[in-house]
Amino acid sequence: MKEKCIYCSKDKAEEEFSKREHVIPQCFGKFTPGNLLLYKSVCDECNQFFGNNIELYLGRDTIEGVVRYIHGIKPRENPKKHKRLKFKIPCGELKGMIVIPRYSGVQGENDIDPVLQAGFFNKQTQEYDYFEPNDIPHAKELTSKGYEIKDKKIPLIAKDDNEMQSLLRVFSDKGMNIKPEEDLEWPEEVKKRNQTLVEGIIKIDSVVYRGICKIAFNYLACIVGKKFALREEFDGIRKFIRFGEGDSKEYFGVNEPPILDIDRKLQSQNIKVTNGHLIILGWKGTSLISRVSIFNLKTYLVKFCNNFNGVLIPIKSGHHFDVDSKEVSKLIAVNRRLLP
Repeated sequence: MKEKCIYCSKDKAEEEFSKREHVIPQCFGKFTPGNLLLYKSVCDECNQFFGNNIELYLGRDTIEGVVRYIHGIKPRENPKKHKRLKFKIPCGELKGMIVIPRYSGVQGENDIDPVLQAGFFNKQTQEYDYFEPNDIPHAKELTSKGYEIKDKKIPLIAKDDNEMQSLLRVFSDKGMNIKPEEDLEWPEEVKKRNQTLVEGIIKIDSVVYRGICKIAFNYLACIVGKKFALREEFDGIRKFIRFGEGDSKEYFGVNEPPILDIDRKLQSQNIKVTNGHLIILGWKGTSLISRVSIFNLKTYLVKFCNNFNGVLIPIKSGHHFDVDSKEVSKLIAVNRRLLP
């Protein structure tokens, strides 16, 4: 018996659909009942591709991936570096140092660790600026930009001798002869790293777009059914998710208002009624759309198609994934005129 995959659209043997598919990736928690599951909808090949190329980074190299540590969701292993996130210590003795959030094992807290880097004293700001190895400018460029590389100490941050030697080779390639001094110690103010404030820059790219769209498309197939998800109107977004084809702007949007009406009213007070995941699905004219919010942080818009050619069957659904109780519950639409 043959089954068709909702992503690659290929007819494959039933045994090639051996894995169940979760609407919300397990890196963001395991929920009951069933985490909303798909059976015989995503082939093993596509499932493996998404695990290795999309969900791995969605769960580790996004702000949502960092927040999951706070909720006690432990990663299989800590990422070596972040491509899409850059965190720095904003004040104190280590101001400017680049750090990576780490799972602490304590509910509601994160640890931080420094990355491989070097600091250069900026004569104009009278502060140190830190650079990862690939970002270290040549000696002439550093000097021209007002950095002191001769008379000021250059902190070298490395976790072991191998990292230190690799950093020294970078310095040699950049026209600098630097000798390592004693390791820089964490001062007392950041010994308890989970109490240290950090500031960060967040980059959202195609991997994140496709990962969020996949969550929404899984939800579509789960709520309306595999047959409906295989309609040709959705060929564009399925190719975008699986193969990265097409313009992301056609399918993905950021900075949407909160999904819950009460959260919108409390937005100015920076208050939210849940830290759980939220997802909704419905029509907007002849467009079928979804809104997704992981940990109720940012709300993303996913547009499945602009003009649906078939009969507009009733579709209006929403679910809440409670990260504390691990329960999944339906959202209920309420007429806003009835709200206080």
